[in-house]
Parts: sequence; structure tokens; C-alpha cells
Amino acid sequence: MKKTTNLFIYSALTLSAFMFGCGQKNDNKSYSIKGTITGIDSGLVKLVRNNMDDRTSTTMDSARFSNGKFSLQGTVSGPEVMTVVIKPGNWSFQVFVENTLLNITADTTGSDHFDYTMYGGGKSARINKFTETGSNNFTNWMEYQNDPEQKKYDAVFADLAKKIETTKDIDEQYRYRDQVDSVRKLLNEWQESKIQDYISKNPSSVAGAYMLNNLYLWFSDLPFDDMQNMVAKFKGEAKQSKYYTSLKDILEKRKAVMPGSIAPDFTLLKRDSSKFTLSSSRGKYMMIDFWASWCHPCRKAIPHWKEVYQKYNDKGFEIVSVSDDSRWKDWFKAMDEEKMPWTQVCDEFPVKNMPAKVGSLYMTTYIPFYVLLDKEGKILVYSADENKIGEKLKEVFGG
Repeated sequence: MKKTTNLFIYSALTLSAFMFGCGQKNDNKSYSIKGTITGIDSGLVKLVRNNMDDRTSTTMDSARFSNGKFSLQGTVSGPEVMTVVIKPGNWSFQVFVENTLLNITADTTGSDHFDYTMYGGGKSARINKFTETGSNNFTNWMEYQNDPEQKKYDAVFADLAKKIETTKDIDEQYRYRDQVDSVRKLLNEWQESKIQDYISKNPSSVAGAYMLNNLYLWFSDLPFDDMQNMVAKFKGEAKQSKYYTSLKDILEKRKAVMPGSIAPDFTLLKRDSSKFTLSSSRGKYMMIDFWASWCHPCRKAIPHWKEVYQKYNDKGFEIVSVSDDSRWKDWFKAMDEEKMPWTQVCDEFPVKNMPAKVGSLYMTTYIPFYVLLDKEGKILVYSADENKIGEKLKEVFGG
């Protein structure tokens, strides 16, 4: 059962699109954007580059506008997706930016509004009605995004979101979340198939590299071999893009935690602030349990792991639980309640707004997640499925 299911990120999933046609070649050295916005007469427009590697953003250009008209100019090294932000109101939408003449229109009617003030944030709105001409990338992106095969999932996700929101029973919520996972898997498989086809036909397309990179953000279970084969097909401009660089980095990190590899070493603090280093456990079979106090399915799994630990500990089996808690008081409270008899350490968050250090090292995009190591520290099982851990332990220790 995956902890990180969140229906409200499905709006981001629908941005995972690919292009059916090649972006047109041009000799321009800069982009020139002419825009029209309906619903906001005057204000400030910004063109923002988002960096998913460190979750930071950079304003590439900005300008005051009036009468709903704006213009932006600059240079990019290659086609890439950027966010247009309009103030006041923090309205936003995404477009492809490339060194050519681009025309953008946007209408605030029918926008989705968000209020994060209770979490220390602000209010914002996502514009749903917008167009861009001059970029074949954008045109084909919209064709994909509005494809009936993809749009049919919208109603299903919306229905499940409503059920999760209205039920007070947390177990029932997670049953609905499991349904979301199942539906999303079908959607992701459809997206993968389309992207595979697109890359085969357009191996030099930056759009293909962007779409595959974006798909992985929401489909971390994308089969490694499939991903590797698609990345190997890129050439030309696609291989020069930041999306290709990101994909190569992801493949290297995934390869490092595949069964057969020596588990990446790490050192984290225990409750008493003493240090635990993974490699110090060599000589025993070790399961790394990625969990958190706030993760309901993680907590539900603990009685099972207590039974497993009791059964195999005397035979040379150990567990180290790596908590994803950013607040130690929550971690302490959960440990006091659960009374887990094995080693407990807490992950670190060295970069603001970024995932935890060791969780990122092990590419754990959701929890609970488990990694079973042999006596030499080699990865035997890498999976969110506790049954696979159990099967391997039976194989190693018997019955």
C-alpha cells in the first residue's frame, strides 16, 4: 500500500504529455513572446524556470503589462517548459519556450483556485484556458492532454477524491487510495506506450525527453529496462537537453539500488544521537525499512515486522527503520507507541523543500518501502511489497 497517493496531484499528472510532431527548426537566436490575458487588465507577468532537481525556481524575464497585453524576450539553450506567472493573484500556466516567435493567449475564466494560507503559504490560481502558437511542441502537447483515452480518467479520479475527502475512516481512505494507485497505473502504462512510440519516431525531439522525464516523476515504478531503452534512443538536440541529463542521472541512481548491487552506505543518528552506519551491520541479513510516524500503512505493517523479526532475529536477521519524519518529537512519539525492538534512525533533510537524504539515495518515492541485504551488503530485494521480503527470508532461513 503506497503512502504517497494524493489525488490532488493528478492535475500535475495531466501535464505529463508528449508531442506527436517534431518541433520546427529555426535560426532565431532568442524567443519573443506576445501575450494576451483576459480577466486581468494590468499587472506583472513573469516567465519562470522550474528546477525539479532542487525544487527551486528562477525568473527568466518579467514585465509590467496593461490592457491585458504583455511581451517577453530572451534566450534559451533549447526548447523547455516554463511557467507563466501573472500578478496580482498568482495566476499561472505552462508553455513551451524556444527561440522563435511565440503568441500566447490566456483566460482566467474557469481557473482552479488554491488557498494554502493555513499552511503558511498563499493563494494562487491555475489557468486552464490558454493557447500558444509558434511551438509545435505545445500544439502536440495539448493534443495529447485532451486525448479521450487520457481524459476518461479525470472523472474516475474526481470520484475517488470525493470519497477520500468525505470519509472519516482512515482505513477506508486508504482503500480508496489503493484504488487510485490501480487506476493511475493503467493511466501511466498508457502514457508510457505513447511516449515509447513518440521517441521511436522522433529520437532527436527534446519534447520526448521532457515527457519521459515528467512521466517518471509520477510513475517511479516505470520498468528500468523500458526506461533505459527509451533513453538510449535519444540523439541530437534531445541529448543536449536538461531533460536527457536528468534521465541519465535517474538511471544511474536506479541502477545503484538494483538487486545485485552493493547497497549505498549511509550514516544517520539514532534516538540518543549516536551514529548508525549501515556497513557496520555486515555479517547479518539486514532489512532497511523506510517509514514515518504519519504514514498509516507503515504503522499498520509494524505488527507483521515484529513477528518476522522474532522469527528470524536469532538466525542472523536485523532491521533498521529509517524514519522520514522531519520533526523528531513526532518520531519519538511513534517509537514510544510502537515499541519496535530493532534499530531506529531518522533521515536528514539537508536541503530545504527537498526529500530526505537517504530516501533519495535509495530512490524511495513512496513509503512504506523495503530493501533486503545479504551478509555482504548486497541488495537481494528492493520492493514496496512485504510479501517479496517474506519469500526471500524463507528461502534464506527456511520455513
